[in-house]
Amino acid sequence: MPDPVPFCIAQDMVALRANRETAIGRYLYYRLLCADVQASIVNMHVGTMIPHFKKGDFGRLRFSVHKSLDRQCAIADVLGAIDDKIAVNTKLATTADNYLSVLFEHALRDGGGEATLRDIAEVNPEKRSPSNGMLRYIDIASVGVGFFDFPKEMSWADAPGRARRGVRSGDIVWSTVRPNRRSHALILDGNPSLVASTGLAVIRSAEWPWVYEAMRRPEFTAYLEAVAEGSAYPAVRADKFLNAKLPVVDSAAREVFNELAAAVRSAVSLKMVENRRLAATRDALLPALMSGRLAVRDAEAAVERAVDSGAIEPEPVASGALW
Repeated sequence: MPDPVPFCIAQDMVALRANRETAIGRYLYYRLLCADVQASIVNMHVGTMIPHFKKGDFGRLRFSVHKSLDRQCAIADVLGAIDDKIAVNTKLATTADNYLSVLFEHALRDGGGEATLRDIAEVNPEKRSPSNGMLRYIDIASVGVGFFDFPKEMSWADAPGRARRGVRSGDIVWSTVRPNRRSHALILDGNPSLVASTGLAVIRSAEWPWVYEAMRRPEFTAYLEAVAEGSAYPAVRADKFLNAKLPVVDSAAREVFNELAAAVRSAVSLKMVENRRLAATRDALLPALMSGRLAVRDAEAAVERAVDSGAIEPEPVASGALW
């Protein structure tokens, strides 16, 4: 293994190092994620404005661990295999971002022109109204830089009043507030129940690969910052998005880029769907393995099928065999 890289942490963080005679480090990490330990940590919180816990109290935290280091290692290996696969998929997504960014700049190298966003896209083209069905609500907090946390299903009766923006596969969402944070994502999940907050601008274009890449450039963020209104809570109106200028090249060159980028983005999107399923499998296996309700060999078989084939099999979790 490579030599460890030294690093520092902030003073408001706690560093834990496993006692090698009694615990495996990666097993300890997963044990701390279990609901019973998380509840104990929450109960240690003091303060109302900024809840925190005292480091001395954290050191007195008590929870059970498997006495056998071999079993600890086996459990950590099973759960770690899932997280390792998630990390590989995430790295692939980052590599794809970098590759398409370079390809886009290469396409602009021979010159071109500019077009306003309204020339090649629509903003907020679809309004959704409450119904008796279900939805998956994308709010501002769930959108990061180039990704969004896939929302859980909820009833329209429980949905916030801001759940009004319809989204489709190929749509781009950008936070209209605090544009300097660059909160944006490309939606390639065809789930028809997805609904975005009115705090997000939804951009729809037949040339979404080109538009998305153009909107990822620093120049687009700088434009949004320049036209944002308000000081404490700067926000950008929809019409300002429409007036944004994007670089363009001739239609033939754009078509070549769009075809390649669409294939790459779609492949990455499938990997992100796989990550969601892998994470759900890990979260289901975690308490069962820690409590001994599931044998390590049975979990290994399920994880091996999931990681090798990319197809998550929920049967071992759903059948009741774990509980």
